[in-house]
Amino acid sequence: MSAEFEFHLKGTNAPEGQLDADHLLAIVLSLKEVATKISRTETDAEAVGRPPARVQRVAKLLIGLVPGSTTVLARRAGAGDGALDFDLPDEQAFDERFEALVESIADDQRPNWVSDSLSLAAKGLAESLQEAAAEVEFRVGGRPRRSFKTVDIHREIWQVATKQDTEAITFVGWLYSANLNSHRLHVRDDVGHRVALPEVLDDAAAGRLLGNYVTVVGSPAHNSEGRLTEILGATIEAAPNPLDGGTISDSVSIEDILASAPGPDPAASLHLTDEEAEAFFDAMGL
Repeated sequence: MSAEFEFHLKGTNAPEGQLDADHLLAIVLSLKEVATKISRTETDAEAVGRPPARVQRVAKLLIGLVPGSTTVLARRAGAGDGALDFDLPDEQAFDERFEALVESIADDQRPNWVSDSLSLAAKGLAESLQEAAAEVEFRVGGRPRRSFKTVDIHREIWQVATKQDTEAITFVGWLYSANLNSHRLHVRDDVGHRVALPEVLDDAAAGRLLGNYVTVVGSPAHNSEGRLTEILGATIEAAPNPLDGGTISDSVSIEDILASAPGPDPAASLHLTDEEAEAFFDAMGL
């Protein structure tokens, strides 16, 4: 049975039962980001890139507003129509991790099992809740789990600290994705490598470079195979397009190509001694 997670929001800037569209969108996007990060971990999937089917199955959430109150309801959809009437191990693990993470936000403590990538997603959820309401009551399956004032949340505990022994890297590529609601951007280099930028400094300004070549400087994060997957605390600046400013020369005739090609001149005569000429004709059977 899929668990239901309820976020009862109190002290919002909208009438009871309603929520500012931007605040709702930010909460939904942050919940999706948290769900995807947890699902990738529980299904042993890659940290970035298009989520495989097993990740989407576990991380798929149904979102709703409970009538009569400002309560955001998130329920794991499972496999959808025809789903089993019991949870698979990875689904059970997802529910437990999701509940534990939200409780950690309420307790204002980051557990040791939270990775840097998941920590940034949790930070996004904490920020969206702070912006939407003064107080949150968190319930799981209708049971109250935590009630906390959002002003008591310290976002910095979810901030990923840059390791002093990690040198900054420079990455040049195409800024092909920028979601300013979830504060996540993505770049791709010329050979197709995609790298996530989960927390860009001044991402609003960086978002204006969408669709252009950029230079990214920040701290690298690698997966278990050593492949670059994320750049943390990145700064982004415009970079020149390598295709701009280049020129294509006019067509060249075949005669010019042959004339400039290395090798003997076809118009020149061969200078052979009598002995060399006789040996040549003998070899030809003449």
